[in-house]
Amino acid sequence: MKVCFVSELPHVHKGGVQLQCYLLATALKKRRREVHYVCRQKPNAEFQGINIHIASNKFQSIKGLRAVSNILSLIRALEKANCDIYFQSGAGFDTGLVAAYCKWSNKIFVYRAALLWDADLSFSRECGWHSFKKTTKLSYHFGVTNADAIVCNSETIANKFRKQLPNKKIVMIRNGYPIRKLEGPPEKKGYVLWASRLTWYKRPGLLIEIAKRLPNYRFIAVGRGDYDFSRAPRNLHFLGFKNGEELYDLFKHANLFLNTSLVEGFPNTLIESGIYYTPYVTFYDPENIVKNYQLGFQIRSIDEAVQAISELMENPSLRRKMGINIRKYVEENHDIDNIVTEYETLFDELTKRA
Repeated sequence: MKVCFVSELPHVHKGGVQLQCYLLATALKKRRREVHYVCRQKPNAEFQGINIHIASNKFQSIKGLRAVSNILSLIRALEKANCDIYFQSGAGFDTGLVAAYCKWSNKIFVYRAALLWDADLSFSRECGWHSFKKTTKLSYHFGVTNADAIVCNSETIANKFRKQLPNKKIVMIRNGYPIRKLEGPPEKKGYVLWASRLTWYKRPGLLIEIAKRLPNYRFIAVGRGDYDFSRAPRNLHFLGFKNGEELYDLFKHANLFLNTSLVEGFPNTLIESGIYYTPYVTFYDPENIVKNYQLGFQIRSIDEAVQAISELMENPSLRRKMGINIRKYVEENHDIDNIVTEYETLFDELTKRA
């Protein structure tokens, strides 16, 4: 079985979608599955064992030819990969292109939903679709309605898809992550961590308002984007984009993590926090997991955020208890070795049906 991931590599475009695709790809490679990647941007690094195909657009600078060339270059790269299964994640124009290619060439197409908004096939303004072109919406709709399976990382997303596509194969498979072995909770260094892409629905402005209300606590923010942190208070330190060990060290030593996002699929930051026994304070709590498992605090307002952060910062025993809870939850539910087995089961089932 050969699997092709249609996604940018996280080394080029850092985001939760790209990271999850790459983690799954590398886990499949370790199990001796043949893995291919189709991406538009050429990575700087070499990836041993993963076959990379670049959908390069030679006419990117020519407006009249750009769109057609984008389509043709992607189709050529998909053909070159010549895999049994094509796996694409993240709503966009490419979703429809990959589905069309698979339909035309009798291949299997699996779409992985990344956000709750992915399941909004009415394309409502409330779900952020107002910023997408009509052609993108039409292509995406064609893609998900013609997918052989839709994978969702939460039951909330899966159930929303099931209501709209009752005859479609829709499965819930959690986000997976390599769980580092630790002897116990690491040393914490007294700060609140915020890490995200700097987009409107991640709401970095809420972080600034919360930090202003808590001048005695130190906040560290990391991320990539165009948001202006010039109005941030002195206790909020924006470090720019971080990844790799630099980012892991920030999770490792944070007293707690703050998530201000309006919507997610399932946040990778919850898993990254859990690996390092870091309690999670969040505006978005998929399936009430944070609340039910006591991994931190579910919050609905700035006032609740201020109260939750203060309580955790001032109560080391509560921090330790919730830190142990979140580590246990992540170990039991998000180990990449278990998650990749679920994907292999799905892929094997789909290839037998084809």
